[in-house]
Amino acid sequence: MSHEFSMPKKMKWAISLLLFGIAISFIVLPRLIGSVIHGVISDQISEQIKSSTDGRITIVDPRLETGWFRSTIQLSIEISNDRQLPEPYYLSLQGDISHGPILLTQPSLSFGFASVDLVVDANKFESKFTDISIDLLTASLLVKFDQSLSLKLAVPGIDVLNLENNLASVINELDVQLEIQEDLSALAYIKADKVSLHNNQSDVELMFIDPSLSAKTNIFGQTSSTSRISAKIPLVDASDPLSFNIRNIDFEWRSDPSSIRPGLTDFSQDIQINKIESELPLESISWKSEIKGIKQEVITSYIKMLKNIQYRAGTDPISKLSELTQVGNEIGLLLLQNEIKLKNILEIGLYQGIHKLELNTLWQGLPNIKNIDHFKFEDGIGALNVEIDLLLNQESLSMSPFAELTELYISQGYLLSSSSGKDLILKAELREGKAFINNENYPLQGILQ
Repeated sequence: MSHEFSMPKKMKWAISLLLFGIAISFIVLPRLIGSVIHGVISDQISEQIKSSTDGRITIVDPRLETGWFRSTIQLSIEISNDRQLPEPYYLSLQGDISHGPILLTQPSLSFGFASVDLVVDANKFESKFTDISIDLLTASLLVKFDQSLSLKLAVPGIDVLNLENNLASVINELDVQLEIQEDLSALAYIKADKVSLHNNQSDVELMFIDPSLSAKTNIFGQTSSTSRISAKIPLVDASDPLSFNIRNIDFEWRSDPSSIRPGLTDFSQDIQINKIESELPLESISWKSEIKGIKQEVITSYIKMLKNIQYRAGTDPISKLSELTQVGNEIGLLLLQNEIKLKNILEIGLYQGIHKLELNTLWQGLPNIKNIDHFKFEDGIGALNVEIDLLLNQESLSMSPFAELTELYISQGYLLSSSSGKDLILKAELREGKAFINNENYPLQGILQ
């Protein structure tokens, strides 16, 4: 006797309805997304751009044709600036918009709300001071279901000519990638094949080969979040009469929530130049620095000052200068009031030897100061602790033009021989208003004079 498994009719109906619903959604959803995109572009984006730029950037003659699965867009962007542009400057933009959930305009099949492939014709930007020629710019934008987005830009070439200084700049094969996740973490990557600068008066050319820059942050637009910026330049080459060659430049900048206490931010940077070839005796550079305990108010005031530096037509220069001075005083007062720690480590390859300087600074802060004009130099010296450790390669100094000066400092006790006998050391310290050199107390007044 055999028993055949048979699916209950209710289960069959449920699965059939589910599959039917999914099929309908894949048909209806693209049209719905297209309608939403049409409304956003037509009613919101144009007005937002115009209002946020005080009318200097406007969208002209937008044309958006919305299909079921795909839309096409074509428009011009007018840029006007009374200070630099005698006539408005136009960008023409056209492209395809693919409506989700299945996106067909990407190189590979993707899923999301929408994807956009654009071609931007910037042609030539002419002002009183600069001419900029830009090849056709291609861009692709993908908006996923989790509201994350990715953007890719590519420009074969950008030519910039500064008319006053006769400085010509060329950027070849510029690629830009930007990703912003649902949690507002962001990642950006910029790369070019070559960036060259040419001075037409001195005929000096400076070339940067394969430069790249990457940046990431935990929260986009928030300065106190964990962030990283790094840049790499494999080769920098300069022609005569400068004539130098620099290899393997690495730069990294970091910001993190401070380890001192909540509400503060730590910043650090690392610059490495692996090899320098020139007529100078400088051969390599390594510089590491960090600053701890910066209040958010200092960062906010600094950003405010940078924004105020931007000059607008019709602005009274005296009022602008007064405003900048006020913001600068606010930043200075905050720095005077609060404790800050700085650390710098500098290593230099010079005259075929490595020389090292380590500088540690502790500013204890003057919280009782309520006005920057009340600052006294004596109080500042008392709140400042500085430690200096200098390590010099003795053999390379003996071959340098500073050989006689080095012998003088050795005889006066400022430079001491290390235990290995290969290096010269100097230890200096400022603490509690007193100065020490190689553990000997020196009158501070005599040093400052």
